[in-house]
This record gives sequence, C-alpha cells and structure tokens, in this order.
Amino acid sequence: MGFHDDRGFRGDRGFRGFRGHRPFLPPPSKAAHFRIEDGDTRIDLKCAEDEPMKACADLLLQVMDRLQGQD
Repeated sequence: MGFHDDRGFRGDRGFRGFRGHRPFLPPPSKAAHFRIEDGDTRIDLKCAEDEPMKACADLLLQVMDRLQGQD
C-alpha cells in the first residue's frame, strides 16, 4: 500500500522515477578499488577501468610506503 506524493515517492516502497519505475542504475565498476584504514589514516584508491589490478596494487604499495616513511 502506501501513499503517493507529487515528488515521485510512494510511501514505504521507496523512490519511483518516470512512470513509477525505479531509476536505472549503471552496472557496478570493474575497476580495482582498495580501502584501507589504520587509526586516523585512511586510503581510498580506485583505479581506472582499463588499468590492470597489479599496476593499481603497486601504486597502493607506493602510497603506503610513502606514508610509512613520514612517521
């Protein structure tokens, strides 16, 4: 059930876009994505879609080495 309003919302069923359909979501990225947290330090590295994972991981290791050298 639920209610309708003039902004496209249908009560408890969430947002509904054009003609009551949910908005189209793009497919998830195939790019490598690394998130690392250590205390107050956070690294969130997302590589390009066409970049090999090894190249991306090597870049992450370089960043971590530089941060470690700052101690």
